[in-house]
Amino acid sequence: MSRVTPTEIRATTPNKNTSRTGYRQDAGYLPSIKNILKVVELPLIKCCVWLPQGVIYGGGRGRKSSGSTSRNYGQEPASIVPDNLRCTMAKLIRPFTTPTTWSAAGLLLVLTLLPAQAMPVSEDLVFGTTGKIAGRIVDANTGTPVPGATIIIEGTTLGAAAGNDGYYTIINVKPGTYTLVVSMIGYATFRVENVEVSADRTTRVNLELQETVIEGEEIVIVAQRPLIEMDRTTSASYVSAESIANLPVQELQDLLQLQPGVVYDASGRLHLRGGRHGEVAYMIDGIPVTDQFSGGSKIEIENSWVQELQVISGTFNAEYGQAQSGIINIVSKEGRSTFEGSSSFHVGSYLTSKNDVFPKVATPGLTELNGEFTFGGPIPFLPAGSFFVNGRLLNSDGWLYGERRMRIEDTVPIQDFIHQARQTSTDQETLVGIRVPDSLQTGDGAYVPMNPRKKYAFHTSLSARPVQALKVGYALFLSNQQRKYYQDSRRFAPDGQPKVTEWGQNHILSLTHTLTTSMFYRMALSFQRDKRTSFLFEDPLDLRYQGLAYGANGFLFGGTSNGNAETTQDLYLAKADFSSQIDRFNLIEFGIEYRRHKINTRDLVTISDGPVYDEPDLRIPSSNTAGNDAYTQAPRELSAYLQDKIEIDEIILNAGLRFDHWNPNGRIPVEPEAITNPEDGIRLATDFGASEVSYQLSPRIGLAFPISRSGVLHVSYGHFFQIPRFSFIFTNSEFEVKLGDLETLMGNANLKPEKTIAYELGLQQAIAPAWKFELTVYYKDIKNLLGQEIITTRDKKIYARYINRDYGNTRGMVLSLIRQYQDNLGATVDYSYQIARGNASDPNAVFFDHQTNPPRESEKQVLPLDWDQRHTINGTLIIGNPDNWTLSLIGRYHTGQPYTPTDPGSALAEQFENSERKPSQVSLDLNFNKRLQWGGVQVKFFVKAYNILDKLNTDRVYTSTGNAAHPYRTIGETEILLQNPNFSLHEIDLRPDFYAEPRRVIAGIELNF
Repeated sequence: MSRVTPTEIRATTPNKNTSRTGYRQDAGYLPSIKNILKVVELPLIKCCVWLPQGVIYGGGRGRKSSGSTSRNYGQEPASIVPDNLRCTMAKLIRPFTTPTTWSAAGLLLVLTLLPAQAMPVSEDLVFGTTGKIAGRIVDANTGTPVPGATIIIEGTTLGAAAGNDGYYTIINVKPGTYTLVVSMIGYATFRVENVEVSADRTTRVNLELQETVIEGEEIVIVAQRPLIEMDRTTSASYVSAESIANLPVQELQDLLQLQPGVVYDASGRLHLRGGRHGEVAYMIDGIPVTDQFSGGSKIEIENSWVQELQVISGTFNAEYGQAQSGIINIVSKEGRSTFEGSSSFHVGSYLTSKNDVFPKVATPGLTELNGEFTFGGPIPFLPAGSFFVNGRLLNSDGWLYGERRMRIEDTVPIQDFIHQARQTSTDQETLVGIRVPDSLQTGDGAYVPMNPRKKYAFHTSLSARPVQALKVGYALFLSNQQRKYYQDSRRFAPDGQPKVTEWGQNHILSLTHTLTTSMFYRMALSFQRDKRTSFLFEDPLDLRYQGLAYGANGFLFGGTSNGNAETTQDLYLAKADFSSQIDRFNLIEFGIEYRRHKINTRDLVTISDGPVYDEPDLRIPSSNTAGNDAYTQAPRELSAYLQDKIEIDEIILNAGLRFDHWNPNGRIPVEPEAITNPEDGIRLATDFGASEVSYQLSPRIGLAFPISRSGVLHVSYGHFFQIPRFSFIFTNSEFEVKLGDLETLMGNANLKPEKTIAYELGLQQAIAPAWKFELTVYYKDIKNLLGQEIITTRDKKIYARYINRDYGNTRGMVLSLIRQYQDNLGATVDYSYQIARGNASDPNAVFFDHQTNPPRESEKQVLPLDWDQRHTINGTLIIGNPDNWTLSLIGRYHTGQPYTPTDPGSALAEQFENSERKPSQVSLDLNFNKRLQWGGVQVKFFVKAYNILDKLNTDRVYTSTGNAAHPYRTIGETEILLQNPNFSLHEIDLRPDFYAEPRRVIAGIELNF
């Protein structure tokens, strides 16, 4: 699946003096290729050649045609190469076909003086999102180079000419499937179809040209996807748009959790190879879109935007920064030379038998509606213009419901009743819970969605060439999502639950200048805005707000969530990248990037003065007191990198160095232990100094080399730094210390970047036609993680401040068995063993430890982290013909994550931290597609089922019992109901949020035209 992307395609034609029956077909090895390269041959995939009489050889097909039965590419180079390309090739390419040494001054001179009319040979030039096609062209009879042979990627302006030694390189090829056309006077024209390219990878196409006297002779080769990725120096997974269309996946998360090393914790947060949440960088078309305030992505990325998804879980190149654990790299779709479009609609529902856990979703009815469209093609009035547009609307009720027994308006009457009952209760009656009369619970009893989600997403891209060597592009990504997060305390008063809205936009303006066929640079500007709000009512003084309602057994009797928070992040980004294939061995890349952030945050809690049983008297806390935190910050970043991809035959070396400069542009208290200023609320009475500026150098290196004719080994090492999340750096920037015990968290603008040193060793080995296995072992040493220190002021107030104090390490192994998709069958199985350990799972661990009764000492030794998932198995199966029907399955199994047990009957209530494990989880997803052709429209009917076995998987447990069904009790049911007369024992014990999503089925139709 995702790891069976191309690294090398070898193609050959027969020598005239060799009979077809004499070809060897052992392990896909083509003996005639050994004349192409003077190195050890490692062909691992049978190329597909159909000889002139239609003989099938090497597992594929081809055809020979001439005259009007095929496009006439064989007469002369002019028929395939535009005039300006021939001129450029003659004058510019051939000097670079021999090893060249560039000086900085010479390079600058070329950049300055090269005319803009040089032939552009590249499409969307996006660093980190393009690959390379390279190989050698030789004569089939003599094995000598064929200099001047032209290689063109059909349908694009990408191309190259073979040098004096026969080698050629086409750089900056966007991921996708292409057809190469190779021609030379006196030789048959070759068409190499199905050439696949992936980001940061080299696809090799070596050809032996056959002399011909037949005008227009053409030989077609259908290349087969390489099994072994010869130039991969680290762990990386690739998922194409075609795979996404055929798998039972709907959201980006569905794709990510298939990748080895990816773990989601009980809160749904992503962890990669044992790292903390937020240690992954998200990229779209070479532009970072990571949410540096709270982790994750600023944009809700849609699967339909994705041309290729790349997940780098091992060490990664120097061009990638601000990530400790990995990179999620998206190459988006773009318009083509013809108009294409699609529209789809589906409905969904939860078809579960778990009525006792999810009572509402088991009833008939639709819970999900989804509509989507895509359209793209050329722009006639723009030179070489194209566009792409995609939009999606989703409305989902979710699977967690509450029952509206109480309305917000019931708050005061119920609280007044409880207050009066307490005032008149006898000592004996105080031992029994207070039953609230049904007449005061005026809710309609309706089931209300408590984790609903509504969103819309939109993406468009435009591109054009004002002159041949220049390409300008604009892309816009928009997403808006409204959702609620389940609160079990409001299960019977759901109207008081707040709504969270996340709105993101990303504008990218790019300019690409192609200098030669082996050299280009790209400049890009990006403006991003991410806004997140969380409130029940937008106006903090809305009269519908109530005080904090009294609850029983964790359930609230009315009341409202009175928090009102808004965070807006603006990012202004400028970057420039340069790439040059200076010779056939070295691809040099360097770049620089500048980021200027602006963060505006307001977080307040509306206060209701007076008792909760009186009508609320609302007010907003003063800005210099607790309950009202607001600040504006403008940190800045600067980075640069230099890297070289060295390819000496089949030995690959990636070496790079990255520089990062971080200026938080904040302030810090000179005297952290100062008293609070009585004339300024509760703020520290101290002077403030400027925050420190930090610098880091990060070396990265990876090596891949063959160990057999069908195996390759890679080893990699790197240093990775990441700025702590802005929410930790800038929280409580007014330095206010709340009264009482430890209740205050304070940011620290002098936090250092967190650091990871990673090591990896990996093996790929072909074991049979279309089958291979991979083995990867890794180790990560993690330092300078965020923790906290407790500071006591001179007037005996205490607060917790973030510092770099935590540490950890992870180690693991991934074993994969892959059956390449052929003959209507493809399959993968991944087994991951991982140990993730550290002294703390949460940067706030010290704060929480201090709030226990009595306060406990925070851990200093390494323990299993909360997401320490030891054993994970993922499997995929795809059968069928994508042009007719396909059936795909995704199976997952993993052992339970750790938790800290408690024993209410013991003198030591809390046992050893993370010493027990939650239950294991199993799930199976299914997707069935059926395609029909109706005129010029392809109609696809599809059904997707998630958790088709309807397994009741447990995400959380009662720590006293280790299960999600009920806690440990020291009293009987009768006494429990006396103390909680408003709810049944089942309602008290039930925690639907402890379980994962039940079985969900969607069905829909898609039209492609």
